[in-house]
Amino acid sequence: MTLSDFDQALRHKYRVEPGGAFVPGVTSVISIADKPGLRWASSKIAAETAVLNSRKKRTIVPAHRAKLAASKGKTDSAIKNRTLAENGTDDEIYVHFCRGEFDRQWRAKATRGNRVHDVAERWSRGEAVEVLDEDSKYVDALETFHKIYKPKFKHVECVVLNREFSYGGRFDCIVELDGPGAEGLMMGDWKTGGEYVDSVSQQFEAYMQCQLPRYDAKGQLESFEFLPQLDGARAIYLGGDGTVSVKDPFAIVPRHVAWRAFEASLDLFNAVKEMNNYIDNLEES
Repeated sequence: MTLSDFDQALRHKYRVEPGGAFVPGVTSVISIADKPGLRWASSKIAAETAVLNSRKKRTIVPAHRAKLAASKGKTDSAIKNRTLAENGTDDEIYVHFCRGEFDRQWRAKATRGNRVHDVAERWSRGEAVEVLDEDSKYVDALETFHKIYKPKFKHVECVVLNREFSYGGRFDCIVELDGPGAEGLMMGDWKTGGEYVDSVSQQFEAYMQCQLPRYDAKGQLESFEFLPQLDGARAIYLGGDGTVSVKDPFAIVPRHVAWRAFEASLDLFNAVKEMNNYIDNLEES
């Protein structure tokens, strides 16, 4: 079954022409740039894992070897895992376990962030939702936000597209706020992690340079309309300690600089994709 333009967009696969080629999403474009801070964080977590679990090594190694051996599929990663399980020394298995802790923690944070985001989205629509105990503090922060800023949501989880530069994305909300440092109609985005000024400013600016697509009854791209006139944008940071912080993404990085950075990232993304296509074609020939 062929999915419509709208159904594809809900799966983060965007088209700017009806039935046309897919174009990159905003978050994928921003991720193309290397982030040195992540390397340091990864190495720190791996080192800490090795030190803190040294006395458990004799139980960790056989369990992790069995996990690697159970890797299924013909991907390079699965094949390497099975090879390591079969031929790797205990030290090599332990190193692999420690190196993987960053990814395990990152995935856990992403999963939690998705749950909290879902709660925020459903509250935006006026829906009730059950909350896990481990997410309760984040929801406390969300409740505080509603009390202080009195949000009136105009758009929630909307697809946006930029035909000129060929990219797409989905923003969290356009909302009318009435609170400290945030009055008027704002583009909003829920955050549960750290404050990354560079990527957040690019993300908002990229969305604000887009238009709202309109789809027909069959979900095919039909037309475009402009975003409403915005008074600004706000990143809404929901903290695990129950606190909320509402920040202007352009307080430090001006909009024109954020756009230059995003445009450069988009150029790099497209260049890398084109280069990989040449490499793939060479390997297939």
